[in-house]
Amino acid sequence: MSDDDKLSGTVVALGLLTQVQLDECLSEQADIARAGLTTVPLSEVFIAHGYVTREQIADLLKGAPGSPRAPAVPPPNRANTEPDFEGTLVGIPPPRREDPDATLVPRQPDPVVHLDSVTGMPPEAAAAAAEPMNNFVHYVLVTMVGRGSLGKVWKAWDTQNKRWTALKLLKDTSKSPDVLNLLEEARRASRIDHPNIARVYEAGTREGGKFDIQHYIAMEFVDGRTLEAARDTQMTTKKAAEVIRDVARALDAAHADGLLHRDLKPHNIILRSSDGAVRVTDFGLARLVDLDPMASAELSRTGRIIGTPAYMPPEQAVGRTHDFSARSDVYSIGATLYFLLTGKPPFEGKSHFEICFKVVREDLVPPTHHDPKIPPDLERIVLRAMAKDPVRRYDTARAVADDLERFVKGNAIVSDDELRFTQGLAALGTGRLEEAVHMFRELMLLETGRGALGAIVAGRDAVMQKLNEGEAGMNLAIERQQKNYNIRTQRGIIRFGRAIMSSFEKVDPKEDCKKALDDFDQAVQLTPESVNARVNRANLLLFTGRFARDKGKDISPIFKMAIDELAQAIKFDESYSAAFHNRGIVHFYMGMEIARAKGDPKEHFFQAIDDFSVAAHLEPTYAYVFKDLGVVKVALAKYLLARGERPKDLLEQSVEHLTRAIKLQSRLQGAYFERGMAFFALKRFEEAIADWMRCIDLDPSKRKQVEPYLAEARAKLTARRQAQ
Repeated sequence: MSDDDKLSGTVVALGLLTQVQLDECLSEQADIARAGLTTVPLSEVFIAHGYVTREQIADLLKGAPGSPRAPAVPPPNRANTEPDFEGTLVGIPPPRREDPDATLVPRQPDPVVHLDSVTGMPPEAAAAAAEPMNNFVHYVLVTMVGRGSLGKVWKAWDTQNKRWTALKLLKDTSKSPDVLNLLEEARRASRIDHPNIARVYEAGTREGGKFDIQHYIAMEFVDGRTLEAARDTQMTTKKAAEVIRDVARALDAAHADGLLHRDLKPHNIILRSSDGAVRVTDFGLARLVDLDPMASAELSRTGRIIGTPAYMPPEQAVGRTHDFSARSDVYSIGATLYFLLTGKPPFEGKSHFEICFKVVREDLVPPTHHDPKIPPDLERIVLRAMAKDPVRRYDTARAVADDLERFVKGNAIVSDDELRFTQGLAALGTGRLEEAVHMFRELMLLETGRGALGAIVAGRDAVMQKLNEGEAGMNLAIERQQKNYNIRTQRGIIRFGRAIMSSFEKVDPKEDCKKALDDFDQAVQLTPESVNARVNRANLLLFTGRFARDKGKDISPIFKMAIDELAQAIKFDESYSAAFHNRGIVHFYMGMEIARAKGDPKEHFFQAIDDFSVAAHLEPTYAYVFKDLGVVKVALAKYLLARGERPKDLLEQSVEHLTRAIKLQSRLQGAYFERGMAFFALKRFEEAIADWMRCIDLDPSKRKQVEPYLAEARAKLTARRQAQ
């Protein structure tokens, strides 16, 4: 079997290309052959379109699946016994590129350098080389072009390779883990070859004795202007979109190689003077920044952050390192586009701490507030990319690039419904069971229709088809790599999603739950200290327990198993907010069961409040944890009210939590319902009525449940007014 046959037989099954994309590539290959040019391997056509990298082609031909949409970094505590599977989050094929012209521009050749016939160097380098202090390893230091927290950057001539180089000499001359890790990151970045990424040539250390240690990183020298400087030229919105599109493509290529940038900002993006080409610099070189020692507990839990506060995502600002992912860089892409459109960073302050606090706590001022002429679709791209909750962002840098390409071409960008499917699976994958259930329910209830990508994006059948396609891709991958944590976990997530969809139609999801549980069990066996698989295993128990409860079965043994599983997950990672959140949900359900049996639920309610509070501290941008914190306090207050107590403080706290949830997620109908209950108990009837009406607006199926409360609130409000 030829290489072309091998590739065409696997790329669609693995979700690397859609069938339409494969057909287009085969047609293009045939056109080249008919033109009598040359025989072009199919792999070269794939690479030219940016669908895969050369490394992934090599892996495919060796039998190791790969994908250009790989998770940017592995989940924490993972120890695969086989090479990582570089698949999408759940093996779903990437969306079809609607524009055949949306391909990568080849790397343009470097400007010609005129060398002196005697010295073999440019005249300015030859002059600098005459001074011994300018000679460093095989580089000649010519001009210092930058100075920063890491050290100095020199324009240097590489005498071995005959090229100009940006040579970064690090300030820290120790051999600390931070410095060694930074050098290793730079070496990893050196394998990326992309037309929009400034190449890293080498990273090393010159040692001339115990006290003469100098670490250095040699990078491509780009003669041009940073985006900070280019913004002063009144860049058009279309040009801004084109620039950030190329930046997003660059980051997508890096993510495919498992490398995050972590410090993307206008200063790290250069427009080359010779041709205006985009170059992203400083991959993997984000420094560690000490926080203000007076920072709040929320921001000082780790004592330091990575990146530049004004352009970093909330999960980075609070130091949740296990949450760093491609979505973290997506936020920074959006923040950089925000700067190009408005001339201002998204958040400003007098200190790192103040900016970090705003990144986490304050709403983003929409770009059109600064410039009403900014096109609505471009603003939507910015707001999606910069969502405080990572799950609500674009799932990949490629998705950002594709939407920007549509905008540049004058086409419609993807709809919110088209994003919801991947967001739902992402929520499930990160342990957010409640949010995933809500997203899948919304998708099922939406009217079936086609989106900007041409695919059916909503409705029960469309969602089930996508899940089935994803499982098929994972099945093929598992045949090749039996002992891979990622693949097992991803297939379990897909099966879990299908179980959720079945439950909406009152179909027993037992079969899919068993299959998903088997995947998570095997993932835990592969990596006993894994947190993701344990949390998902507990979520399956929680999900099946709720289904069994609705059928009148005793669910206490199932919930006890879930609590034990979540306790193990917390043991391995005390910063994993979903584990605390879900354990709180289990305690809440157990408390409600005890209350129905006329017992005292306070112990479980208090344990739920403790767990929700920890989760809210760890993940202050997650709406559902604040909603559940408000829900449990409302339930506890109702229990105390029934016993003659007056828990006004508890009710006011619940209003505060639920208001925070609504601020973070304005369409969270459950938060409106529960806040209405709290307002009613506080005798704030007008506010209760407004919240319950909003609840019905968001979910008309709740009308029957809500109307009795509405009627009672209106009656009490009328009586009060008459009494006045």
